[in-house]
Amino acid sequence: MALLEVADIHVFYDKIEALKGISLAVEEREIVTLVGGNGAGKSTTLRAISGLLHPRQGSIRFAGRSLAGLGAHEIAAGGVVHIPEGRRIFGRLTVNENLELGAFTRRDRRDVATDKEQMLVLFPRLRERLKQLAGTLSGGEQQMLAAARALMARPRVLLMDEPSMGLAPMLVEQVFETIGRINQQGVTILLVEQNAPMALGIANRGYVLESGRIVLDGPGRDLLDDERVRRAYLG
Repeated sequence: MALLEVADIHVFYDKIEALKGISLAVEEREIVTLVGGNGAGKSTTLRAISGLLHPRQGSIRFAGRSLAGLGAHEIAAGGVVHIPEGRRIFGRLTVNENLELGAFTRRDRRDVATDKEQMLVLFPRLRERLKQLAGTLSGGEQQMLAAARALMARPRVLLMDEPSMGLAPMLVEQVFETIGRINQQGVTILLVEQNAPMALGIANRGYVLESGRIVLDGPGRDLLDDERVRRAYLG
């Protein structure tokens, strides 16, 4: 049984069907990536898993348990944490306050302090910025903060939506190195990313979406070498 299982989900925005029977699985400790063009349904898939959208049909199971009927806060508290597109940090709060909010559902305060120190080791730039307002950070630093804040919730699965969007090429490399380090610490990652070469290069497996359907899947490296994928997404 996979850690995260999505089976034949259909998601609508009013009368428009955005997902037309998506099925995928993510095994424990994997990095799985979703690639595809704008409007393919990648972000919608993450929103359905995290409880921000509710499928009209199909099922989503995490660690053998159905997520049907659960609110987004319950899903996050249960171990599936979503970093949305655009990072959505709290710009008027300090870096330290953002990190503390990442652990708001936890009661183990001593362990929270330990985890915060681990985040500052993983993201040393944030240690230098602890008292700084998050909204004044650079784009790359904000992405680091978004990841660190999510990890403060101790997720088993991290849903990441376009973590490299808007970043300079050098920072994109840093973001993907960070994704690799997070995964090495035991966190399972489902990644949505427009940068298909980087995403498939780091992924154990990938799924290619077109118009709300999965049209290809396989090991990340195999998809990276697939002529159809290269022609459509790699230029």
